[in-house]
Amino acid sequence: MKPSISLAYFIAALWAGMAFAQSPANDTTPADPCLSTNSDLGDSAFWAVTAIEQFADKQYAAAVDTVDACFMQWGPEAGHKQKKMHDDKTSCPRTGKVSDTTKKKIEQNYLMNDVSMALWAKASSLHKLGDIESAKETYSQCIYMTCGRAWDPKGWYWSPAQDCAKKVRKLLK
Repeated sequence: MKPSISLAYFIAALWAGMAFAQSPANDTTPADPCLSTNSDLGDSAFWAVTAIEQFADKQYAAAVDTVDACFMQWGPEAGHKQKKMHDDKTSCPRTGKVSDTTKKKIEQNYLMNDVSMALWAKASSLHKLGDIESAKETYSQCIYMTCGRAWDPKGWYWSPAQDCAKKVRKLLK
């Protein structure tokens, strides 16, 4: 099932989501989370990984701040790429264990992957902070990024958008 969220709605949701920054950055946030200090990670990957690590460390406000700091740098372009895939009826990559060919396709969509993971970290953090309305909004942004994939160190890919959809459904009941 493909969501029918228009690009205009997505961009509006992106802008609205920026208004929900939690607190000033603390010392767990890099001086500039938009620029990688890790030679193995590009800028957008560093940003997403930083937010995920902050979420894992239960530094929820810091994760939200990190995502908000750089979202406008990568979010709109990733949204345009996702919309083009929808418009072109391009299938999203599989989840689970994948072939080397599929892995290469997933890696080529690195920006969508990074943005979907960052949105997952922000939505999940807002949820943990009890900011349910902001979490719902950010989950909807995450859901739009249907073709973004995340690597699980256990050896398979998963969909942040699918996980966000499950979490927001529980909030809407």
